[in-house]
Amino acid sequence: MKPTLKQKAILSLFGILIATALFFSPVTKIPLLDTKTDTYFNDAITKAGLAYATCRAINASVSVVKDSTLQLEPAGVGVSLAVGQILDPIDDMTERLSSVLVTAITSLGVQKLSYEIGVTLAPQVFAVFLIILSILVWFNNDRIASLHKITTRILILIAVLRFCLPVSSIANDYIYKNYFSEQIIATNQELTVSSRIFDQFGDIVVPEATGFWGTIENSTSFIKKVSVDFKNALKASVTDMKEIIENLLKLTFLYVGIFIIQVIILPLLIFWFFIKIANTLFQTNNPVIFKTVGPMNEK
Repeated sequence: MKPTLKQKAILSLFGILIATALFFSPVTKIPLLDTKTDTYFNDAITKAGLAYATCRAINASVSVVKDSTLQLEPAGVGVSLAVGQILDPIDDMTERLSSVLVTAITSLGVQKLSYEIGVTLAPQVFAVFLIILSILVWFNNDRIASLHKITTRILILIAVLRFCLPVSSIANDYIYKNYFSEQIIATNQELTVSSRIFDQFGDIVVPEATGFWGTIENSTSFIKKVSVDFKNALKASVTDMKEIIENLLKLTFLYVGIFIIQVIILPLLIFWFFIKIANTLFQTNNPVIFKTVGPMNEK
């Protein structure tokens, strides 16, 4: 049944009033929803940044120790002590974890930027299409009816996109706090404690020269002492290396899991859910997956 003139006037006026309120309203954020979303993005980026800082600190310490050599030249006789390549696995793992963390931080940053753009522009864009829809209500021909349908779908899509990231971020926050947070905090603390063993290598000081015989005597005692120090430091490194690698692997798996959930699974799931609800409420048939029709698809 076609709407009467009075119904058209009410619908058109109602749409224009809502569009005007949206277009000129200084408030673009929904208090509870957007506050939680902002908190989630800030906390998630900060925590990922702290994990990255810990990882880079370990990598820097390992790199310095791994590539360092001590050159002693008592009485013109050269002696070189190299800290071996035994720390290569840790160096490799920290590089891999750094890449994962950079990807996670970048994805969070892109999502946060997309969310902020959506918060700022969605009300104005929605208002423009709502005004168009309010005008189209007055026309009845088939071409206008088709345009009316397209405009309705665009409005639904704008609404879905506006609420998709906030709802997804709240779900992400719940999953992170209940399934990932404690493990990540504990693993970061264990890594920080374990990485302190590398500071032992920086405590070795070459003795000052005190003449020809003094240099020989000091260097001889220094070589004995430094050999013991290196032995103890390397022994501690080997003992803790397994634990360090396990923690680095664990942190890598945790952040890969978070990345898959927060970037792929939840946003797509929320988007699909909203589209299904919109189709039910407005009796539309918006596709969840948009297919491209081209020469390859034509028979």
